[in-house]
Amino acid sequence: MVRSWKLTLVLAMFLLAEAAHAESWAERMWRQVNKKVSAELVDAKLSEACDLLTSLTGLTIILAPEVRQKDPVLTLRVKDMDAGTALKWFTQLTETYADVVDQAIYITDKPSAKVVEEEKQQLQEIGAKHGVVVEVPPGGMPLTKQDIVKAALQIMEKEQVKVQDFPAPEVGLGMGETGAGPALDKR
Repeated sequence: MVRSWKLTLVLAMFLLAEAAHAESWAERMWRQVNKKVSAELVDAKLSEACDLLTSLTGLTIILAPEVRQKDPVLTLRVKDMDAGTALKWFTQLTETYADVVDQAIYITDKPSAKVVEEEKQQLQEIGAKHGVVVEVPPGGMPLTKQDIVKAALQIMEKEQVKVQDFPAPEVGLGMGETGAGPALDKR
């Protein structure tokens, strides 16, 4: 009886020690998104690609109903890439967005309002750092590539950045020394 009681006590202490060392969901997700993965996806549906990533890493990935219904296709080859980077490529290639919601990665066809506003704020801060007022889309509208290029051009103009011209070899229409092709002036 005493022996059984000691065994129970040792087992209880072991379980308490394990509970103290249990990783939080954030630590587990961090470990999972940093796990190296390799895969070759050819015309794969996003749902299949996410299922594969889940099976390789243990990540919980949920597709929004509108994304699951469209189930866009992607082609991608990754080798020893962080799972998080692979997931970023999945979303970029399928024009979807990923966000952490309730301890899972949620993929939707619209960026979260918080992320949209953070991106706008960052672009405006970069512009302010260079003395440029950057106009951003109103309300919850996301930044477009055109908005970003416009801001970059404004900054380049303000900073008077000169794009260096790299001269190319001159190609003539006459015959070269061998008579076998166009002349190439190697300056």
